[in-house]
Formats: sequence, C-alpha cells, structure tokens
Amino acid sequence: MYLVPSPTINAFTVGSRNEPSLAVTEGLLRNLTRREITGVLAHEMSHIANGDLFVMSLADAASRLTSLLSLAGLLSLALAMPLMLLTPVDIPWLALILLTVAPQLALLAQLSLSRVREFDADLAAARLTGDPEGLASALARIERANLSWRGWLLPGWGNPEPSWLRSHPATTERIRRLLTLAPGARNRPHHPRSSPRTPARF
Repeated sequence: MYLVPSPTINAFTVGSRNEPSLAVTEGLLRNLTRREITGVLAHEMSHIANGDLFVMSLADAASRLTSLLSLAGLLSLALAMPLMLLTPVDIPWLALILLTVAPQLALLAQLSLSRVREFDADLAAARLTGDPEGLASALARIERANLSWRGWLLPGWGNPEPSWLRSHPATTERIRRLLTLAPGARNRPHHPRSSPRTPARF
C-alpha cells in the first residue's frame, strides 16, 4: 500500500495482475472516518480480487488497437480514393463508416465495462465488510468534497452526460444499490448515514 501526499480524496489500484498495489491519498485519511475508509479499501481490494487491473488493461489495449486499425484503414482508403474516382469502382461507404465510428464504439464499450466493474466492486466490498452503509457514506462524502467552483460554474463538469460517457456510474445510483443491501433496508428511508467524524489512524 502506498500513501500519496495529496489533499484530494482518492484511492486507486495500480500495477499488474501479479503485482497489484493500492494507493490512498492523505486527503482520504484525513477526511473520511474509519468506517468509510474501511469501505473504500474493501472496494479497491475487490478490484484486485476481481482481476479488474487485467480486465481493464485488456479493454484499453483492445480500444487502442481498434483505433490504430481504424486509422490504418482510413489512410489506405484515402490513398486509394483517387484510383476509385478514376475507375468504375464502387466506394465501400459502409466500410468507411465502420472505420470512422469503430474507435468511438470501442471506447463506449470500454466505459460500459468500467461501470459494470465498479458496481461489482461495490457489491464485493459490501459483502467483505458486511457494512454497505459505510461505503455508501464514503461515496456521499467524496462526492460532496469533489464539488469545486468549476462544478458550480460548469454544471456537469467532471460527470459527463449522458451517463454512458462516464467511466464510473453515477454516485447516487451506487449509493442506492448499496443501501438496498443494508440490513432492514426495506423498513427505512434510503440515505447514507455518516459515522462520527473520528480521525483514522493506521
């Protein structure tokens, strides 16, 4: 585990499938409670346990390869275009369209996969800790902390709309799903409860 000297509230996994590492920022340790930190760490550990480092690296490689092949195909068509115009050859418009949109489709598929893996990590973290409300509270606190003047001046900044342009699901949806896993969720309102603001020490 690594400590990142940054005031931002964040935690993330890096490395490879065989040598994963987990990093947390000083801002996360200072601003979240023990209960919330436990939920966040369980979420990141779930990414490692689920093999998300490998899966998302593979998805990124596939997206990059698609972009490279698309560029090569478009360049080939561009070089052959004069010959196509001078000879009675049908221009492959369908292939041209597919080559143009393929990188965007690959990126959208990668983003969709990322959102699914985030939901899976939330579920695994809730099962690991037995406290889905702890992670829900952490998500709510991180969401509030990440609001900046740019978010107020530029609504939607940092959270692209529509939702299929995001790498992470909407925080409200993640919290809603987590709270449905909490004991007695059917008998009380769905809102995350923050535990007492006691400083975390490790």
